[in-house]
Amino acid sequence: GARAVIVPGAGFTDSGAAATELQAALRGLARERGIAVVGTNCMGFVDVVSGAAPYIGTVPPYVRRGRVGMVAQSGAVVEAFVNDGGRIPFSTIVSCGTEAGTGLAEYLEFFAADAETRAVLAFVEGFADPGAFLDAARRLAEADKPLAVCKVGRSAVAQAGVAAHSGRLAGSARVAEAALRAVGAIICHDLDELTAVGELFGAGRTRLGRRAHVVTNSGGEANMLADLAEDAGLELPPMSEAGRSRLRERWPSFHVANPLDPWGVDDPTMVYPEVLETAADEPGDVLVMSLDQQTTCGTFEQQLGRDLAGYLADAAARAGKVPVFLSPTSQDPPAELASFCHGEGIALLRGARPALRALAAVAARSEWRGDGTVRAVSRIPLPELEAVAAGAAGSLDEDASLSAVARYGVPVPRRIRASSVAEAAAAADQLGHPVVVKAVGRSITHKTELGLVRTGLATGDQVREAADAILAGARSQDPASDLLVVEQVRGDLELIAGFRRDEQFGPTVLVGLGGVWAEHLDTVAIRVGRIGREEARRMLDETLAGPMLRTARGGALDEEGVIDIICGLAALGSDHPEVSEIDLNPVLVGRGRAVAVDALIILESRPIAGEPPLVATTKETR
Repeated sequence: GARAVIVPGAGFTDSGAAATELQAALRGLARERGIAVVGTNCMGFVDVVSGAAPYIGTVPPYVRRGRVGMVAQSGAVVEAFVNDGGRIPFSTIVSCGTEAGTGLAEYLEFFAADAETRAVLAFVEGFADPGAFLDAARRLAEADKPLAVCKVGRSAVAQAGVAAHSGRLAGSARVAEAALRAVGAIICHDLDELTAVGELFGAGRTRLGRRAHVVTNSGGEANMLADLAEDAGLELPPMSEAGRSRLRERWPSFHVANPLDPWGVDDPTMVYPEVLETAADEPGDVLVMSLDQQTTCGTFEQQLGRDLAGYLADAAARAGKVPVFLSPTSQDPPAELASFCHGEGIALLRGARPALRALAAVAARSEWRGDGTVRAVSRIPLPELEAVAAGAAGSLDEDASLSAVARYGVPVPRRIRASSVAEAAAAADQLGHPVVVKAVGRSITHKTELGLVRTGLATGDQVREAADAILAGARSQDPASDLLVVEQVRGDLELIAGFRRDEQFGPTVLVGLGGVWAEHLDTVAIRVGRIGREEARRMLDETLAGPMLRTARGGALDEEGVIDIICGLAALGSDHPEVSEIDLNPVLVGRGRAVAVDALIILESRPIAGEPPLVATTKETR
């Protein structure tokens, strides 16, 4: 008659044949009997609302009840948050372990429907069912409940550790991050950032803008905060002339800036209330009071912190700003200050870098416009793919690849296929010189390295000489190869664009700077699934490509053509599951035209693998 079972563990349920057998049996039991299984290899959960705590660790008395839910695959991470000294007020904290029964997605679905939860934190090592997780994250977004995720497994060492620890593939870190961002998740890179975001959520600050005014007690720390705010993406607007005049009228020698350091200008009880009120009246979103506060502070310093928190609360409330008390060092603050901030809804953050990154991350989430995906219209048939034997793997040749992407709106160069030197010369005359001549064939790869490409051929003799040499070299490798004569395209900027079918998240599209330095620059933007034009434009803005297209010397380049390419790749890959990769490198962009001058489509013979999702038969509620 039990509706739920919690299975903790220490070793036996973690890894190995016995663990695998146990987990499979539990999955079967969960389906057969319609029960929820928490674990295996977990700590259990703590429901702070009802007081239920089937949890194998100690639940300390200072765990605070609030509106933040949490789920983590790592029991040690759950322990860290249970023992955080009440920094985050929780509704429910779940250690889900290996998800032998109930999965991450089901916990997110629970939080999406839970009236006691207004925001969610998640610590993820790997995804058993990525699609279900993303669907559940969308449910949270629809319920206006922000989700912050710390996803580990970016490095090769971490990916190996994730597989050893949880038995799941870590997956491509960039693709996972792109998929999470697409559904509105905040990405946190360590537990300090996740905690700081949780503190903002716990103070009821699930939405805020990125314009901040900072008041400190140190010129040196003010400069440090300015540097870190810029790194994080926060804006520090300069003080207005009215604000400067207001403060200088009373203190003529006061250096007024943002961040603002009034220490030593006057007695703190005189200057700080006025400064905080003035900063709160400035156009902006967040009012930050920065002062180092530790439990080991002296009595005067602790009282100063408590006084400044009071001035902050009054100024922010009067002006309708979000108040944040920041201790730039990461030690625990005095209990009286913490208690006051918690009672006033002031986020009490510590550690300058994680605090400012958390503010910027929540601000970015507040600007999120939806997942950027668009519905499929009509699937475009591709004869180039159908011509390949059913189920065959490998790649299309360049000519067929260019034809296929062109059907999805990707601009490609004019070209003519030729099987002889004479045909190549005639094709060049038809296209107009200069032209490019290259080998083409399904088994011809690395053409440039093998000397199978010649560019800038300005005369018929040059074309014939190049065609003769290229055809001889190509047919020594592949007797079925031909020549491709292509118009010579010039551009002012080289980009790279591509499509990959990710093993876990499916269709993904990328764009970034191309050319010989593409791999070294390594600046690409990634999206998952079919996307619209505005989302493609945001992709360009995430790299240097967007600003370079718009500010090129001599006039803006063809940004709309690049957007055609991005959207076309995403649509083609989404429509045709037999396509595993598409590479367009380079994409040459000029003022009137963006052209994919080279294309390669790789086909996958096997179906894309994916474990069928576990069907939840019941959901436990309070």
